[in-house]
Amino acid sequence: MTSTVDAPSAVDDPTAIDFGQIADPVERARTLAPIIRDSAERTESNGTLSPDIVDLVKRAELFWTLAPTEVGGLGADVVQGLQVTEELAAADGSTGWSVMANMSVTGFMGGHASDAAVDTLYRSNGRSIIAGMFAPMGKIEPVAGGYRARGSYSFGSGSGHADWIGGGAKAVDENGPYDLIFLVPRSEVVFKGGWDVLGLAGTGSYDYEIPEQFVASEFTTRRDGGTPLRGQASQYLGLQILGSAGHAGVALGLARRALEELHAILAQGRVRPGAIPVLEQQLFLHDFAGVEANLRSARAYVMEAFGDALATVSKGDPYTELQYQRIRQASTWVTRVGMDTVNFAYTWSGSKGLREPSAMGRCLRDMHAATQHVYVDSTTMVTAASALLGAYATA
Repeated sequence: MTSTVDAPSAVDDPTAIDFGQIADPVERARTLAPIIRDSAERTESNGTLSPDIVDLVKRAELFWTLAPTEVGGLGADVVQGLQVTEELAAADGSTGWSVMANMSVTGFMGGHASDAAVDTLYRSNGRSIIAGMFAPMGKIEPVAGGYRARGSYSFGSGSGHADWIGGGAKAVDENGPYDLIFLVPRSEVVFKGGWDVLGLAGTGSYDYEIPEQFVASEFTTRRDGGTPLRGQASQYLGLQILGSAGHAGVALGLARRALEELHAILAQGRVRPGAIPVLEQQLFLHDFAGVEANLRSARAYVMEAFGDALATVSKGDPYTELQYQRIRQASTWVTRVGMDTVNFAYTWSGSKGLREPSAMGRCLRDMHAATQHVYVDSTTMVTAASALLGAYATA
């Protein structure tokens, strides 16, 4: 048994779920959660999502949560996308992480890719799933109609089931250098494995190489600073903010699941020889109340930070530097709070949390793995500080 929590039982026949009757993408994620919970151990063991889980997420259309309705996506806003990730990560960290990685870039390209690329990616052969690592680690050479592109990349989360794989490289135009994203079909990518890790083991975050090849300009776009060609207001937030929302959602989901697991363990009457039950110990009760308050406070700040920027772009205005830095601050902070929450839950779970397989063990491993991503590195706090301090300047 992979979980100590009495979670809702998985649907007897997942293919019978009529997602057309569930308009809210967050509710769709909740509907999938029991099935994903039951598959968590298998996902971790496989190193990537199994085909049946991929098919289920496809049928729920969650890979396209953030993609514009014009390309067949759900057209959800960034806060809804964050909540979808939170629900999936609470069911299984690897699944939540994989889907959020696909969701953010697949949604972004739906809003920013050229019309010709959109026809190929979302219409001609059905809606594609996109994955990749988009830091400018590759090389491109301008040629007629596009680029000769190549590169070696790591951390291609969600690439195990993606149809198109992306890379990043430095480009230059009349305004100077910028980061370029380019996409190639899965068949043109060499996967090298390399995902032997402590946590988030089921995310298929493989190393891969894009051998030198021609990439038409239609299948490229700016990583930052581009103007959306279609889609909902959240498209104006850009890939960095959409990705940050995913990381915040993973931390929130994992922390919530760890507290659920802890409650289930303690409800069984955990007690050490010579001591009263943990649920009656004032030290535990005091510290639990503080940990839970910290998590709820961090979640509220995350929703405020992303909601504030969303409200700005929904009015047709660009988000401000302060709003951007508050998003980076909130995403990093909630990851730290999530780690503290999971550590607390694991410590008080005693030997129940130590044994494997267990959901508590996965939460611990996955949460610590999540802290290592560059999006939530401690340097984000340092970078944000100047803008945050400026908010307190008096006239």
